[in-house]
Amino acid sequence: MKKKEGSSVFQPNPEALFKNALNGIYQCTEDGEFLSLNAGLVGTLGYETESELRATNLYDLFIPSEDRALIAEHLNKEGKIENAELTLKCRDGRPAAVLLNARVVRGPQGEVLYHEGIVTDFTQHKRLEQQLEYLATHDPLTGLYNRRQFEEILEHHLSEVRRYGNRGALLWMDLDAFKEINDSLGHKAGDELLASLAQKMREMLRESDVLARPGGDELAFLLPNAGEKQAELAAARILGVISGHVVVIRGQSIRTTASIGIVLFPEHGTEAGELLMKADMTMYRAKEEGRNRFCKYNPDKDRSATPESRIVWVRRIREALEIDGFVLYAQPILDLKRDQISGYEILLRLLGEGKELILPGNFLDVAEEFGLSSDIDRMVLEQTMKVITQAHKEESETFFAVNLSARSLSNEDLLAMIKGEPALKVIGPGGLVLEITETAAISNIHAAKEFVHTLKLQGCQFSLDDFGMGFSSFYQLKSLEVDYLKIDGSFIRNLAHDPVDQHLVQAMVHLGRSLGKKMIAEWVEDEETLNLLREYGVDCAQGYHIGRPQPLPEALRN
Repeated sequence: MKKKEGSSVFQPNPEALFKNALNGIYQCTEDGEFLSLNAGLVGTLGYETESELRATNLYDLFIPSEDRALIAEHLNKEGKIENAELTLKCRDGRPAAVLLNARVVRGPQGEVLYHEGIVTDFTQHKRLEQQLEYLATHDPLTGLYNRRQFEEILEHHLSEVRRYGNRGALLWMDLDAFKEINDSLGHKAGDELLASLAQKMREMLRESDVLARPGGDELAFLLPNAGEKQAELAAARILGVISGHVVVIRGQSIRTTASIGIVLFPEHGTEAGELLMKADMTMYRAKEEGRNRFCKYNPDKDRSATPESRIVWVRRIREALEIDGFVLYAQPILDLKRDQISGYEILLRLLGEGKELILPGNFLDVAEEFGLSSDIDRMVLEQTMKVITQAHKEESETFFAVNLSARSLSNEDLLAMIKGEPALKVIGPGGLVLEITETAAISNIHAAKEFVHTLKLQGCQFSLDDFGMGFSSFYQLKSLEVDYLKIDGSFIRNLAHDPVDQHLVQAMVHLGRSLGKKMIAEWVEDEETLNLLREYGVDCAQGYHIGRPQPLPEALRN
């Protein structure tokens, strides 16, 4: 390169890089005494000058102090440490969440000269994760556990019942005439009443009891180690507090009553789904008998046709698998950056006896329970491959997303089938996107990681469905090699009118971006929601506003 007259050749300046880097950089002795540090570290820890921070010891800043010995031991043994999540104490005492990458620098004879490292502040990122974790496990209106988290806690207690013979009670409560309150005074008044009652319930329960708002005007109570008499006393006390509680809204004094269903475990069952169903049925019996009362589960009065109907569904599913009784539909997915359809989600329908279409919500739970979900997944994949290879155009960038059940993640036969599917070569890399729910991945994270990694090598892509509903286990999911994060529709449905959902979706997008994932939003039903998603930087969207599901061959023709 020739030097032009009047100009100078650019010379790199490592010292400027060290001083001006946004990340904190330091060199210190083996005991943590600072030898050099940059302004980035000073700012991260809230000190005013470099000399002020230099007067401290790096390892004295660790919270808890026990981390000092762990880091020192790891450095001495391995010679380096990568992406260690630590908490450091700032000048004003507040904690800073950081990632530490450090190494030991040795001399010609192998002696330790000094340690050096890079400190990356991710306090805001951490705070965002904590906020998402809370919102994913709690109801934003009342601060109580949401349905998903309550079911997890209930299942944990029931596992102890099955193992150790403990007991307990489940109370399912629904407010009486709540719809009339909403209709006459508006939903805001109903929300105020619910929030107020939730606080009263929280105050009256034992510390070991668990309270949740599963949805709407329902509250659920888990009473560990409670027998029949204790459960009935608790239900009576709850009814008394609710009927005596008055809330003044818009100058009007409002009071209500409630109906409660009680089930006991292990007397009435030891499976969460079974107990929740029985508690719900019993609560409705309390309503039918006059409201403002509780009823205990009675097998004679609350017997359900569910067991018989489940056997019928099993038979229908098996017959449909044998005689091609399933139909595949496709719903378009819009690329918000290019404003064109970039893919389709494959949806399943069951043909009824009168050729009516039955939605999967009616039979997939039964299929999962009776071990038929992997057979359905295999059928859907085979049919999808067959149809799209027949209609596939060369160099098409369209992808097809197929949902997989939790069982399929550990099904070796299904894995081998997908790996050996010749249609993958026709469709091309990224043409097949396999969707797994966050819950399925969390329930068997090791199998999920192996399944995903194996098929990524075959050119498949992956989408994590129901994203945002399982953040309590988010750290388990960070290493899952998915390409897309599909934001659960419950956060999108009221996005245009719900500030909480707006903040939550923006936080999810920010988090997804930091992980290098593409974001998909489902349940998009109006232009206002679509515009917000564009504004937030969401990559793709699907929903009735984009396009309704069509039979797969018809969707491909269009």
